[in-house]
Amino acid sequence: MSNGLTVYYLPKADYNRTYGLFTTNFGSLDTTFIPRGATEFQTFPEGIAHFLEHKLFEKEDGDVMYKFGALGAQTNAFTSFSRTSYLFSTRENSYECTQLLLDFVQKPYFTKENVHKEQGIIQQEIQMYQDDSDFRLFAGLLAKMYPESPLAADIAGTPATINAITSEDLYQNYETFYHPSNMNLFLTGPFDINKMADFVKNNQENKMFVKIEEIKRQPFQAENPHSFDQIELEVAMPKFALGLRGEDELPKSSKELLIYKLSNQIFLDLLFGRTSERYEKLYNVGLIDDSFGFSFDLEKQFHFSILTADTENPEKLSQALQEALKSYKIDKDFSVEHLDLLKREMLGDYFSSLNSLEYIANQFASEIYDDLNFFDLPEILEKITLDVIEKHAEKFINEMKLVEFTILPK
Repeated sequence: MSNGLTVYYLPKADYNRTYGLFTTNFGSLDTTFIPRGATEFQTFPEGIAHFLEHKLFEKEDGDVMYKFGALGAQTNAFTSFSRTSYLFSTRENSYECTQLLLDFVQKPYFTKENVHKEQGIIQQEIQMYQDDSDFRLFAGLLAKMYPESPLAADIAGTPATINAITSEDLYQNYETFYHPSNMNLFLTGPFDINKMADFVKNNQENKMFVKIEEIKRQPFQAENPHSFDQIELEVAMPKFALGLRGEDELPKSSKELLIYKLSNQIFLDLLFGRTSERYEKLYNVGLIDDSFGFSFDLEKQFHFSILTADTENPEKLSQALQEALKSYKIDKDFSVEHLDLLKREMLGDYFSSLNSLEYIANQFASEIYDDLNFFDLPEILEKITLDVIEKHAEKFINEMKLVEFTILPK
């Protein structure tokens, strides 16, 4: 649009629900940057993106959640490492809900009093996470994989950093990252696309925005990882995490980047997924149970894999996982037949997911690689062969740094 906002419409004539997702490219990693109108880098308290997300719902005339409720809609928001998204889901009043979503996100209201009130609420939320052993496992592993970096900090911050946030800080962050040129809107549902497009256009043209400026963020940096650590908590069984910090250079093009990500996701599934012989063996000897899982996360600033499990023997499990990673080329599970099976499963899951407007919106907003998006997945998946997976996996494994983190019972 003329103000820089990117809008995606996905009409779904056969559905009775409209879903909207309004996203800014601003997350927990963005703590050091040059604020709009300034000339020097400034560092803000950890957790400020999440704090700002909370505060945008509170206006001078009340809580926005109640306004959505009065329209028969549900609303929520979430903050990740690199994005903050606001959403609604409704069966009625889709235009009114779209207007409310745009208006409340694009009109901040921060005061000393309401910031102080929110500090107590978020500090309680942070404290609740400390009793969640799965959260502590993930957060503890990230802190050891990426020391002295924003990834080592909780997305919600700490009680001390939350207490340091001021209304002036919030406005500076808002004015820098909530410009329409740094945001995208995704709308899907049974609306008339031309009517909805005109509606959104009129909404945006009636608002004034300052001139677009390039956002200058501090490049992501982290110290060398700590290869091993453990803590004690009130858990019934040890909880183990193996982190693989990617050190290889990422592809430059958006298409190759998506192929790289999918290749490494499938690579883990070939070796450790529930259709692999290894999973069955590890399960049968009691080294893993149904809690076992793995993931591959990629942003343009970093990428890593994580494997986690509740296990009575963390050392033996770690050894088995590392041996599998080193010898994957001669592994029975690393085969064309197994790959074809997994690709069919992935396509089946993909087409099933198209029935969920929420899933489409969240995937679409979080995985936009320039000119590629969620709907390009089948075409990209077709290009992924065992040779392609081996090429990307070899790069990743040869240069990765291993980190082990364990939670032991007290």
